[in-house]
Amino acid sequence: MAMKTALFTAGFSNYPVERVFYAAAKNGYDAIEIGGFRPHAYAPDLARGGAEKIRRLSEDYRLPIVSYAPENTGSPYSLVFEDRQMNKESLEYFKLTLDMAKEIGSQYCMFACNHPGYGRNKEEVKKLFIENMRILAEHAEKIGQMIILEPVTPYEGTMIVTSDDVRWALDQVNSRYFKCMLDLAAPFTSGEPICAYFEKMGRDVKHIHFVDCERGSEDHLIPGDGEMDFPRIVSYLKKVGYDGYLSLELFSRYANEPDFSAERGYQVIRGLLDES
Repeated sequence: MAMKTALFTAGFSNYPVERVFYAAAKNGYDAIEIGGFRPHAYAPDLARGGAEKIRRLSEDYRLPIVSYAPENTGSPYSLVFEDRQMNKESLEYFKLTLDMAKEIGSQYCMFACNHPGYGRNKEEVKKLFIENMRILAEHAEKIGQMIILEPVTPYEGTMIVTSDDVRWALDQVNSRYFKCMLDLAAPFTSGEPICAYFEKMGRDVKHIHFVDCERGSEDHLIPGDGEMDFPRIVSYLKKVGYDGYLSLELFSRYANEPDFSAERGYQVIRGLLDES
């Protein structure tokens, strides 16, 4: 099965969520990736009736939802809060995000580990992260919702940054409902090849944020706008038989022209897939 394309809603944060579905359908994307942020799809808002709207948009535009990425950057929720009450409230929120991912029909619910803060014992933070992920994986198993873990760049975090970090987390949680994804900016800024993910995780790599970047920044760019060799990347993905989604996750640089970036992003990705 061939690789497919998805458009991440975060790039349209200044528009109503329907604008993303319209842009994705107009340009030929195969699916939508939902950012669980206000005003689009914050989990408590979905639980109060917003999930029905997302399901309706998915049906009306004939765009399945491949991934739901809830707010988990540390404000106000985190997978590594040292304070017990903050950690408890975070776990309640993350369980709700799993419920809402299931409710809107998302194939995956995506979590990342934000920066834990300076001055903490790394081993204690790692222990807390795994304890929390085991709790969430157990909940995911009960409701039948797949979790995928996202590595971040060294500019965004310190815990789950490299392929070794991801492999360690999968082994520690050890759940068939806990897999991983690949944001291409993570290995590039960490100085490792993308093949490390497929050599260590294989078919457990379920999803890709198909973005370019520069070595000195976490900014996510349209393929070709940064420093990566995309013909080589696409050739490799075809060689290993990756058949999941390539999701265009853009922010910052393209914020004022999301329609244009969605159109150009699709054209670039489609061209790469057709040529390689």
